[in-house]
Amino acid sequence: MWFKVLEKPPEPNAMAEISVGDNQLVLTNYNGKLYCFNNRCPHEDFQLSFGCVQKGKVKCSLHGFSFDLVSGESSEEGVESLNLFRVKIEKDVIYVEINPDQ
Repeated sequence: MWFKVLEKPPEPNAMAEISVGDNQLVLTNYNGKLYCFNNRCPHEDFQLSFGCVQKGKVKCSLHGFSFDLVSGESSEEGVESLNLFRVKIEKDVIYVEINPDQ
């Protein structure tokens, strides 16, 4: 199901914290493309919005682990992948897709 989350995208490389129901998410604008992911590091359950976006990855500020914005894969072996969400823009409104099992 698609949920309206923002009226305009975040500035390049900035992260916007958003909530959809019980989901605490981050929306980021990297190289003109929007990405959305859980606002919790799978490694230590720390807010990823405290980190930064660099070279196509979001970096956790707690331990420095990075997660690929396209695949969700971690830079560290044995660390769970980041949960990603689909994003679309319609008439300048940004929507995020949340499935009931996410």
